[in-house]
Amino acid sequence: MALISILLINWFNWETLKSEHYTVIYKPAYIQEAIQTLENLEYYHNTIVDLTGNRTRNIPLVIEDAGMLSNGFADPLLYNFHIFTYPPGMNHYLEGTEDWFRTVSLHENTHISHLTKTEGAARILTALFGAPFQANIYSPLWLIEGITVFSESDISPYEGRLNSGFFDNYIGARVHAKSFPSIIEATNSPLEFPYDGYYLYGGEFFQFLSKRYGRESFRRFFAAYGSYFWAPLSAIFPCLGLDHAAKKVYGGSFPALFAEWRAYEEERFKEWKVDGERITHIRGYILSLISDGENLYYVRSEQVKYNAFFSRNLYRIIELSPSTGGEKTLVTLNSPVVNPLKVHKDHLYYTTSELNPGFANVSFNGFGRTALLHKRNLLNGDEELLFSAEIRAFCILSDDTILYSKDKKHKTGSELWLFTGGEHKKVWESDYLIYELVADSGMVAAAAADRYENRDLYILNLQKKKLIPVLKTPWVESPLYFEEPDWLVFTANFGKGQGIYKISLAKEEPMLWCETEKGFNTAAVKSSNENILYYTALNDNGYDIYKRVSQPTPYTIPRSPPTSKPTEFPRTVEQGNYLDVLKTLAPAGRIPFILPADINLREWNFGCLLFGGDATNENFYTTYYSHSLNDNRSVLMMQWHSRFFTPLLLNSTYEYDNSISCYIRYPLLRKLRSGLNRLTISINTKSFDGFTRKTLAPGAALGFSWPYTILSIRLICPLERETWNSSVDRNGWFVTVGIKELIKRSELSWSALAFSDEDNPDTAEIMVRGCGPLPMTKGIISRIEYTHKLIGLRWGLWNPNFYLEDLFAALFFDCAVSGSGTETYSAGCELKLELKAGFGYLRFIPKFGIAINNEKEVKPFFELLSASENPYFSTP
Repeated sequence: MALISILLINWFNWETLKSEHYTVIYKPAYIQEAIQTLENLEYYHNTIVDLTGNRTRNIPLVIEDAGMLSNGFADPLLYNFHIFTYPPGMNHYLEGTEDWFRTVSLHENTHISHLTKTEGAARILTALFGAPFQANIYSPLWLIEGITVFSESDISPYEGRLNSGFFDNYIGARVHAKSFPSIIEATNSPLEFPYDGYYLYGGEFFQFLSKRYGRESFRRFFAAYGSYFWAPLSAIFPCLGLDHAAKKVYGGSFPALFAEWRAYEEERFKEWKVDGERITHIRGYILSLISDGENLYYVRSEQVKYNAFFSRNLYRIIELSPSTGGEKTLVTLNSPVVNPLKVHKDHLYYTTSELNPGFANVSFNGFGRTALLHKRNLLNGDEELLFSAEIRAFCILSDDTILYSKDKKHKTGSELWLFTGGEHKKVWESDYLIYELVADSGMVAAAAADRYENRDLYILNLQKKKLIPVLKTPWVESPLYFEEPDWLVFTANFGKGQGIYKISLAKEEPMLWCETEKGFNTAAVKSSNENILYYTALNDNGYDIYKRVSQPTPYTIPRSPPTSKPTEFPRTVEQGNYLDVLKTLAPAGRIPFILPADINLREWNFGCLLFGGDATNENFYTTYYSHSLNDNRSVLMMQWHSRFFTPLLLNSTYEYDNSISCYIRYPLLRKLRSGLNRLTISINTKSFDGFTRKTLAPGAALGFSWPYTILSIRLICPLERETWNSSVDRNGWFVTVGIKELIKRSELSWSALAFSDEDNPDTAEIMVRGCGPLPMTKGIISRIEYTHKLIGLRWGLWNPNFYLEDLFAALFFDCAVSGSGTETYSAGCELKLELKAGFGYLRFIPKFGIAINNEKEVKPFFELLSASENPYFSTP
């Protein structure tokens, strides 16, 4: 009982801070994160109201700790948003983040304020029947994310994605390549660089609208569209809703406004170009660039599509010889690299992301991200895993000791640790957040920031425990590289560009020089005995490595306006408790209906659908009730989805007078590294067929993953006993095995199901393409398929709204062997089309195929699957 009491206290221990406009929900240890969030939200509340025109009621928000994961999300249906506590680290561009809690809270708060804005008839329907009648939720993602990117960038000229330079310069690159994004591309964001096009195109488009029509036009548009109760139709026919509202506010439809935007950007970036000579053709991201004096090393990240709506991120560390141009992949990884690479004494050091349990979150079942530090011998390829920690930054000192920083828990700043001889020793705590460390000849440089500042350049004196300023500006300076002990090379986004600069450390008054200012550059190094600068730069396909003769020129930092930060905080804040969480369980959707029960419209059913959930996402429920007037028959179904006992998942379903079920799942293992990275146990109990049958089905699932291979195994054993008051005795088992082998840009897959369920009176029907359904109680079913992309269609329409992305062809062989030894098999080919509709939210896979079965019959077939119904097993 004592243990149960302790566990319940732990699960019920959400606390709250309440102000006039917000209720922050958090675990007790996270009071400081809650205070910082509330301070920013209240201070900038009227700014969001002015931007969206929506005076929202009190908004619940949840603080979650997912380790080294920086993110947040908003839920306009359940009316809450969540933010994760970790400030962003290494990225492919220098996005200003003067204060993470300001940036993320403004972004997510803008989502809620925009998406819940209603007027007129839509407002009445929303008040009566709930969140699904909020018209603004029926918008394309570039619009939904565009206003939030604009919002996060509107507070300070040095914070947010529109102020980093990357968004602007990518548009410049597209103008330079004469491939400006269309409204069709922005809406459907095909799988190509920059992968998150909704944010980029939407943010840039809203910036254009603010300059051309004024930011006050946003709230007029949200009010106009927010009054259209027919807005769901706009997802298929934008002319009926979105374009109608755009014409009222802007005088033209969105396709016309995109044409205006294109003309504006083509004039703005008509002189845009990349400096230097391009030496790679990568079509993706480069996340770090270093040199050992002879070779270059970089991290290549790309997202590769292998099947219809199936893609995988690939992370590779590449060695590049500048003298020959030859490249060699040193290692291909299952998870992203989270810190800049380091080379020290013929060894490469790199960190990868990993999952571990025990974090204060519900969204990821209590798992959070940490970092694994690897050491690789560049001469013989030997690999060593050194240690795991939440490593924000690290460097290798001259005596081979590893110096690394971790964020302080629940405070602003960093802890500095030394690792040597397998031992960790904490040497200092700083109030500055240390983002990057580099070492050379006994000197350590750091990129670090105080609260409400971007990272600046410092020299770290460990003996005196001091950060000595080298260069302080409102912009972002990083990544760093020692060209020589007296020169520090770095990247900075002075004036919304991103160039390569160097600063002398030998003089009392450091001299600043510019290596390259044109285009958008992210990192720079030099090879030994050469006056050649190698650096990464942006083009329309992504990042590549460029080179040019080093010719630095003196540089003066442009004058800059002061940054912005809160000067006062909410005066009235109340402490709350778990009752504030329970209040958020009120039904978010209350949808009554009257539907015909037959085609002659002589019989009718009436009923209601309710759904809701608490702000923490621990509990979600739906209730469906329907009554037939003709036969006086009622149907009642209730479902409860609970993660209250995270990481345990509980699903319960009840159908009146017919069935009740309970499904429990517990993850024993979740990892990102190669090999065994998923192990889950489950149990499913069910009473059905008017409660005459009762099953107990324990199960287990294992997942293995490598960069190019995915293996999954699942076992379920359904059992029934007459002694449990079930109408049958039953012993069944099902084993599913699936393998995907990813070959360049093709996929070879094999899946098999072996089962025995002979005591089950409900005989299963097995599908073999070209043969029709086969009733079987025992047997083996196998599928082998090779899939290859035929062509990228990339074509669609705005009205009606649909998009054809890629077309795939597949060769297959299906085989089924029953328990009696009867064989059924077929072989054939099929075409798979990626079809998107409704602003890309609806995704379908039409499949057209021809199969020849063992009876030598040729059978054409057609299937229409949703993307979630893709019959091939998913990534573990």
